[in-house]
Amino acid sequence: REAVVSTQSTGVLAAFAFAVTTVLSSAGDVAVCPGEGPRYGDYKCNHDRTHRVCAKLVDNPQDCNELSWDDEGDSFWVITGQQRWNWKDRICNPPNPGDSWCICMWATARLISRVGCENVHINCAATDVDYVLNSYTDGGVDLAPAKECLRAKCRSGGQE
Repeated sequence: REAVVSTQSTGVLAAFAFAVTTVLSSAGDVAVCPGEGPRYGDYKCNHDRTHRVCAKLVDNPQDCNELSWDDEGDSFWVITGQQRWNWKDRICNPPNPGDSWCICMWATARLISRVGCENVHINCAATDVDYVLNSYTDGGVDLAPAKECLRAKCRSGGQE
């Protein structure tokens, strides 16, 4: 009876290991998002179900001024209704000082719908483009605008 339990346990562990490996290998291999915080350990936008787009939110880590995304001078935080949680100081300071952050796919789609693809600041190399292109909604938001923009900016040689 112990041999049966041991064999079953080994089978369950092997199936679990295979599932974990499959999930991890399906995460797109992306560059570090300069400015992303330590929430994922490696500063990459390929871990959870929503934070897959590396967007430039401030001018540079030294001045740390919010970038304008529209003609009114509105920042990412104003446009997405997140000003009260503005985390630009975390972007510009160690452990990974930079100008960008892994933002939600829904926020990306809304930004593009509001300001146009040409005004969106995306770091293509640090964005999990394949994951976004294979997604349809995020937070109840249709991702079609984000997908169209990523195809134009990141797949047609127009790396930003």
